[in-house]
This record gives sequence, structure tokens and C-alpha cells, in this order.
Amino acid sequence: MRKVAWIIGGGSGIGAAVARRLAAEGFVVAISGRRADKLDTVAREHADIRPYVLDVTDRLATERVAAQVVSDLGRIDVFLFGAAAWQPMPAGDYDFDKFNVIVDTNYLGLVRLASPVIAQMRRQGGGDFAVISSVAGYFGLPRSGAYSSTKAGLISLLETMRTELAGDGIKVRMIAPGFVVSELTDRNEFPMPFLMATDDAARRIVEGLLRSQRFEIAFPKRMVWLMKTIRWLPYPVFFALMKRVLPKQ
Repeated sequence: MRKVAWIIGGGSGIGAAVARRLAAEGFVVAISGRRADKLDTVAREHADIRPYVLDVTDRLATERVAAQVVSDLGRIDVFLFGAAAWQPMPAGDYDFDKFNVIVDTNYLGLVRLASPVIAQMRRQGGGDFAVISSVAGYFGLPRSGAYSSTKAGLISLLETMRTELAGDGIKVRMIAPGFVVSELTDRNEFPMPFLMATDDAARRIVEGLLRSQRFEIAFPKRMVWLMKTIRWLPYPVFFALMKRVLPKQ
């Protein structure tokens, strides 16, 4: 039986690039996202890529589409959650509506999908449950309070899931890219060190999923170690450094 992957956020960017690579590896790949036109464009590139429109903020839709993927394709061997919302926010802006959009997509979107996907993986005896977080989740970045906190929340949740689901044969993976060329990073108005091509990021993700057992798939290494080093700083030093990151008033 051929393996099946389901990619959330597969209509563009990293998700689309991963879909192409997994299809080339022999997977049947379901791709989901809100924009049918984007999904159809990617699906037309390969006969083994199948589009399923989905808004991850709609709980009933997540359950319905999960059931449809299994009904059509039989199983879910690799699940990759890559849906993401992001917008730059002024320093000190904690507007509820802005936070709500980002939290509802980045964090609760995964929570809505977790139960039906995990239930299917338990029925079939295991699988890979992978989520694209970010190096931005390693610590609280100024002007990224909503985005960073959702990515940090994902990391913490996945650490819990890795332990709890191991006995079911489910390998939980946390993917933490640095800056990758995408529709999201196109909005950034600040320098992005170690900016990576989308296909390079997809290659690293697929190699990590198919040819390793590790929990953390993080890249590029220079960016990862820079962010982790900052996280390990004593708080007085950390906050002094973060203050320098804020734009001049």
C-alpha cells in the first residue's frame, strides 16, 4: 500500500514545495488550505497530489475533511501542519482581534485537527505527526507578540505530545525554520538573516521526516544556534538586547 501524506497549508510556500517532494518520493499527497485556486494549481503539477479545501478555524470542517481524506486515500502516514497567520504589529499593541486571528489559525487550528488525525493514526498503528513552528518560538520577539507566542505554544504542546503519543507508534516532530522566502516573509520590512529558498527548506523538512527519527528539525543551523544562544542569556542581558531590537521612537 502506498503511503499517504496530508499537508495543511499545501497551496503555497513551504507546504506546496514539501507536497511536490513527497509526491516525487512516491507518496499520495493530500493538500489543504483556504484558497481552492492555489490548491488546484499545485495539484495540477502531479497526478498524486489531491486538493482538499479547508479553513482550519472551522471545527466542523476540520473533522469533515479529515474523514474525507481517510475515506478517499485510506490512511494518513505523514501529517504536516503548516497553516500560519502573521502580521507585523506595533510595539505595545495587544489588540484582541489581531491576536485572535493569529492564535485561532496558528495554534487552535492544530488543536482542531489533532484529535481526528491522531485517532486515525492510532487505528492504523502509527504515523508521523509534524508541525511547522518557527525559531521565532524560541523566545519572545518584540513586535511579534502574537506570532511568537503561538509558535512557542506549539513547541510546548509538541513536546508534550512526543512523550504521550510514543506508545501509539506516533512520531511527533517539531519543525523550526528560520526565514524562508514565502508570502508571509514578503511582508517583512526588516533585514532577514540567513534567508533561505523555499525549495531548500522543503528539502530539509522531507529529509528530516523520511530519513531521521529526531523530534526537532530546525534550520539553518547558524540561525538556530543564534536564537538558542539568545534564549540562554540571563534575563537582564536578554532584555537589554531585546530593547535594542525595538525601533527608535
